[in-house]
Amino acid sequence: MNRWVRPARPRSPIAVAVAVIATWWLVAHNSGAGWVQAIGDAVFGTLLIGIVGPSVVLARARVRVSAAPIDGTAGLPLDVEVEASTRVRVIGIHPHGPEAFVGPVRSGRSTDAGYTLIPSHRGVYDWLTVDVATAAPFGLQWWTRRMSLPLPATLHVAPRRGQPIPLPFRDLEHTGESVRRTPADAGEPRGVRPYRAGDNRRHVHWPATAHARELMVREMERPTAEPVTIQVSLPPDREEAERVAEQALATVVQLLDRDTAVVLGTTELDGAVVAPVEDRREAGRRLALAVGAADVSAEAGGVRMLS
Repeated sequence: MNRWVRPARPRSPIAVAVAVIATWWLVAHNSGAGWVQAIGDAVFGTLLIGIVGPSVVLARARVRVSAAPIDGTAGLPLDVEVEASTRVRVIGIHPHGPEAFVGPVRSGRSTDAGYTLIPSHRGVYDWLTVDVATAAPFGLQWWTRRMSLPLPATLHVAPRRGQPIPLPFRDLEHTGESVRRTPADAGEPRGVRPYRAGDNRRHVHWPATAHARELMVREMERPTAEPVTIQVSLPPDREEAERVAEQALATVVQLLDRDTAVVLGTTELDGAVVAPVEDRREAGRRLALAVGAADVSAEAGGVRMLS
């Protein structure tokens, strides 16, 4: 979507400037003095370029996204690289981004400039919609143009992490205030990982610790357990759906932190999807793709643990 350039609001200065230009030009050409006519023509040309010139500059401007991440989180800054053929002001519309200037400063060559997006909601984005504006060359009148810039790769914006649904304690855990317990080690070693509170000190892997410069421990194979299925039903209301997605992400992450296998059930544009998730990033992508089902009411939406 590349819309026509248009004057930025307020537009009243344009009418005032046009009236001043017309009055001055008429006075200058009716006065009979050549030097007055010359000054009038110079002022007329300067004001005309200052008012109309930015529309020409903006119409010829080329703006594109040259680099962008593929994962993000709602409410958190997200840096992209924007390339512009001239100095322009950019405001992110979808997803949201603050006002910033991009493009070359001295040379006429296009340059990359960092631009920060702050997505307000989860979702999947293939395009970045922005308002591009300029007042070049004299800064008398701003002109703006809405543009849709294709992203180099699909951007998945995961929901924020909310409050998880209540989860039962595992059989080997005892009641208490501990947020996370490391399961008992069993089986054969399968690799190394950073030390976590509760790990057995006998499993510290000293060569890996020396190489990584942080405490590393052997990770052991554990008995296979039945996965837990988390079913997510998003209601039609956007804000309520966001809250449910945040709760779902928190629940999945808490289960994964317990080393519990998780199967996530969601509804996408192509239909229902029930598949395991291995980490927080994969869960965030699945919830970014999730949409509300047609048969889900506001009261029926929510997060359920099926097994």
